[in-house]
Amino acid sequence: MFKNWITNLVFGLKSYDFKWKFKLIVATPIMSFLILSDWIVKWIVVGTMYQGEKKNFIDGFLNLNFIINLGSAYGRNADKLALTVTLASIFVIALMIAFIFLNDKKWIITSSILLAGGFANLLARAWAPADVNGVHGGVVDMFSWGFSFLGSNTYVFNLADMWVNIGIGFGAVCFIIEIFYIFKPKKQNKKEINQEVEKNEIKS
Repeated sequence: MFKNWITNLVFGLKSYDFKWKFKLIVATPIMSFLILSDWIVKWIVVGTMYQGEKKNFIDGFLNLNFIINLGSAYGRNADKLALTVTLASIFVIALMIAFIFLNDKKWIITSSILLAGGFANLLARAWAPADVNGVHGGVVDMFSWGFSFLGSNTYVFNLADMWVNIGIGFGAVCFIIEIFYIFKPKKQNKKEINQEVEKNEIKS
């Protein structure tokens, strides 16, 4: 029984459409660009600003505020570095597995955006400077909104955080599309049934 299960698994993997071409030509370049753009911005900020320094970037919209964040997005769990890194690692590994097996193009793009954000922040912790207390393992944050909407001006974030948020938003749109297509055939079938009933009534 176990041997048959292994045989079926191997056969299933061999015949599975992983969409490798799309992942290599489209998704991977997108992911690479997003990761590199985040790292370049972090390198520039680390090289040109000191921790705690604030600058006006786009007046009334976006400001610069260089901090080392030991927590997750927007400074959550800043006092639990080990937990933050563990959860981030699990998140990235899960996304990598999903990316490998997904074969729907819109979900591949969604996972690549999310993976870019998670991967960029996770690896950046390895080279980010220590915070003001000398603690290593944090991530470089540098952006804060110049307007207040539900406390938005209190958040300090980086591009990788934005990639994750964009990925979540894109995923939500994809989910709505999936729901639409799930119910659309049912409506069409109902219409076809009604037409068939009308034809039968005319014949009788």
